[in-house]
Amino acid sequence: MGMRNSARLHHTLLKAWHAWVAGAFLVAYVTADENTYAMHQFAGYAVLAAIVARLAAGLLAPAGSPLRLPRPDPRATLAWLSARKGRHPLFAWFAAALLAAVGLAALTGALSDGAAWMEHPHEAISEASLWLIVGHIAFVTYMYAGKKWFGRIASWLAGMRLSALSKETTR
Repeated sequence: MGMRNSARLHHTLLKAWHAWVAGAFLVAYVTADENTYAMHQFAGYAVLAAIVARLAAGLLAPAGSPLRLPRPDPRATLAWLSARKGRHPLFAWFAAALLAAVGLAALTGALSDGAAWMEHPHEAISEASLWLIVGHIAFVTYMYAGKKWFGRIASWLAGMRLSALSKETTR
């Protein structure tokens, strides 16, 4: 298998993993009441399995693979902020924070099956994870589509402003 096919396969695996963990987290979050506890529990273990699979893949992946575990670096972040070139360092920071938060939410959920006192920390970490996920989605959306959208909106607003100015000057 060539290098290009390998990178494509790794990206496909990463997308499949995103679908697995996102779907399982969503089901676990939505079914967090007493009436659907079995489904909540199953989805929570699916999240835990996804995190364990991601950690294993990240440790075994070759250098340069998109499956490698993220390695946020404060010095690289500062360098990026001064040059603004290359991959945005928030991708690595978000990935590491999400793996930790969602993994901790799943782990505390599994532990709360045997230790009831873990239920409140599990719930708190899960709520915090949700907000981190929302931030991640907003960041990725902005990085891949938002810049274009903001450019279009700015152009549209500039056109509106110019047309309003031209109407005022013709009066």
